[in-house]
Amino acid sequence: MTKFKFKLETVLKVKTRVEELRKIELREAELRREKARLELCRWQDEVEDHLRLYREKFQKRIQPAEANNYHLYLLWLNRQVDLALLALDQCEREVAERRQRLIEASKEKKILEKLKEKAYQAYQAEQLNQEIKFLDELGTGRYIRDQVANQEVHGR
Repeated sequence: MTKFKFKLETVLKVKTRVEELRKIELREAELRREKARLELCRWQDEVEDHLRLYREKFQKRIQPAEANNYHLYLLWLNRQVDLALLALDQCEREVAERRQRLIEASKEKKILEKLKEKAYQAYQAEQLNQEIKFLDELGTGRYIRDQVANQEVHGR
């Protein structure tokens, strides 16, 4: 009996490796997204803290120059929040793209795995047919030997 060998085994290994790389890329993109989300939260917390401090100062006496400084700083913080939102949005798009690439790589690998499974089933069927043929030949040979032996015994 011959051992099963899939003709596209090398391609399947390559597709498996590509899928693994896509998984790594997706994880890295998800980590960047999480970092961007944390950065956004940090800027949002900074805005909230600044507003709280500004309200406290405003309830007391505050100089117009100081109020202007708080206002300018708040504008700058809001700009940082906007930039962080843009960065998070970019990371979300990247994660979606990486996820799609992983799905495509997985589909390609599954197609080859199905081909391998079908080839293995065909191999098993062929092996079974060869075994049946061999057993039939053994049975036919034995039958012929028995017939010849019976003729010799009865023919005498």
